Amino acid sequence: MLSRMLGAVALSVPFLAGAQSPSFPQQPVSIVVTTAPGGSVDAIARAIAADLGKAFGKPVVVENRPGANGNIAAMHVKNAAPDGHTLLMLSSSTFTLNPFVLDRVPFDPQKDFAPVAMTAGLNMVLVAGPTVKAASLDELLSTMKARPGQLNYGSSGNGSLPQVAAELLAKRTGTRATHVPYKGIAPALNDLLAGQIDFMFDSGTAMPHINAGKLRALAVIGPNRLSIFPDVPTFKEAGVEGMEVAAGWHGIFAPAGTDPAIVERLNAEINRSLASAAMRDRMASMGFESVALPAAALGRALREDLQRLGPVVKQAGITAY
Repeated sequence: MLSRMLGAVALSVPFLAGAQSPSFPQQPVSIVVTTAPGGSVDAIARAIAADLGKAFGKPVVVENRPGANGNIAAMHVKNAAPDGHTLLMLSSSTFTLNPFVLDRVPFDPQKDFAPVAMTAGLNMVLVAGPTVKAASLDELLSTMKARPGQLNYGSSGNGSLPQVAAELLAKRTGTRATHVPYKGIAPALNDLLAGQIDFMFDSGTAMPHINAGKLRALAVIGPNRLSIFPDVPTFKEAGVEGMEVAAGWHGIFAPAGTDPAIVERLNAEINRSLASAAMRDRMASMGFESVALPAAALGRALREDLQRLGPVVKQAGITAY
């Protein structure tokens, strides 16, 4: 899905002066983030906020409201005035997985929010820790088949995209491992380094430890290799089909009813930030693919992910509890 978008749309989208709302912004803009400070969503949001502040001549601040799989932040933005001054930045799972892993979601991701900009494509990497001697995906799968259920994998929490990726891998390969959920990817990575878990899916946080030889990158979701790991094959190249369904994205949304002219202004300025060499390098260093797409492309990605992830989550029996 994302690769088709990237192939179809240029990396920068020109801003149409006629779409500009001259009265925006009238006050400081808040980007509400679904995670605590220090994670990748937060880091990207702060970089974008700095660029928007320069473009708008108004303060653009990042407000962290973690908890409830992103629902706390989402509800805050849903209930905000639809004037473009309160935005939501999230990892796709808040909108694309919560409807399937939670008993109740207090919002409709398609009806209650206006897509503004996709900020990054998420192409996760499978990382093995020191307890597993596998040097390739085949060797890890052989170990898992020889010891069904005995290997442990970590994730950023129940109902998270890393868990979906791991369970999808199990379904595709006839293997089984035990899930250990964490409150974020950072503590999972710490336990992977310490040998408390055996493997996990990661967005690129583990890159320094991989480069140092403490961890091993075995395969990436795809459909393409990551620039920071050019020698690491995609799952398809390694012989496992269909893992691309677990690809994700980061995006920015506004409350439903926001003036389309304001959305276009925000989209143009965010895309200008994303297209800069500094931002592209920063994205790559974290294992993300820098994108700059029209707001409508984010809406399409949301619709398509809701359609494709529902059956995967149901088949795997994944919940957030």
